[in-house]
Amino acid sequence: MKFGITGNSLKPEFSTIFKEVYQFLKENNHEVWLSKTVFINSIESSLETVPQKSLDEIGKECDMILSIGGDGTILSTFRQIAHYEIPIFGIHIGGLGFLSETNQDNFKESLNSIVSGNYITEKRMALKLNINNDPSLSHYSLNDIVIDNGSSPRTLQLHVYVSDHFLNTYISDGIIFSTPTGSTAYSLSAGGTIITPNMNVIGVTPVCPHSLSARPIILSDKEKIKVQFSEENVGMAVSVDGQIHIPIDYSHQVYIERSEYDSLLVRLPTNDYYSTLRSKMGWSGNFR
Repeated sequence: MKFGITGNSLKPEFSTIFKEVYQFLKENNHEVWLSKTVFINSIESSLETVPQKSLDEIGKECDMILSIGGDGTILSTFRQIAHYEIPIFGIHIGGLGFLSETNQDNFKESLNSIVSGNYITEKRMALKLNINNDPSLSHYSLNDIVIDNGSSPRTLQLHVYVSDHFLNTYISDGIIFSTPTGSTAYSLSAGGTIITPNMNVIGVTPVCPHSLSARPIILSDKEKIKVQFSEENVGMAVSVDGQIHIPIDYSHQVYIERSEYDSLLVRLPTNDYYSTLRSKMGWSGNFR
């Protein structure tokens, strides 16, 4: 197999984990490319001969991407190579993480499973954002697309349409459009429901709504969403996975729909979504 490796090289553990992953794969006769997004000075000089390629080249040529970092690293990687639909395997460094399949303590055992072919790829739907129907203002999201009041302390008036049918005007601090994957992120904190990742739906969750009747709603992934704004709205922004922030004003129209590309996350047979959910949510399952 040919592996591409990317990651958050600013984390102090990255260099050690990368070295062990690289040596393991080379000893098992696999080709390894390192993403140019990784700062080479974070890696030991003995490994500076590792071929560095762009994420575009990795997406075209590699069989799998290994993402060393947190959930944010996986989200960023997906957005940049979404159109290649290449499997991504996450090795987690840090605190809370839902997307990575292994961590810095047991990644060697997990890599053994992968090179032995003992893994599955799980499709996760993504969202596509477009502003004013301008192709240059399109972005893909694996977690969520958020419209908020940005630099303004005032509430927003958000007019939401679903497949050209008026849904509601939300008077709130913002609104979250999430994938099932993103339902355990910002949407959950704002009172949205947890959606299992095998479902193809879009979660809509208002942020601090003025009215108690403004509740979260789940839409079919076949719906196309349009958001318009009132003239008094100022200082607004759209964010993609909490990583890309785009200033907008009342004259903009925001369009959200299911992406034509899915994310492929590598999963191990020994792991399952519900055990991860229990662990991350701190559910003990024991009320005695």
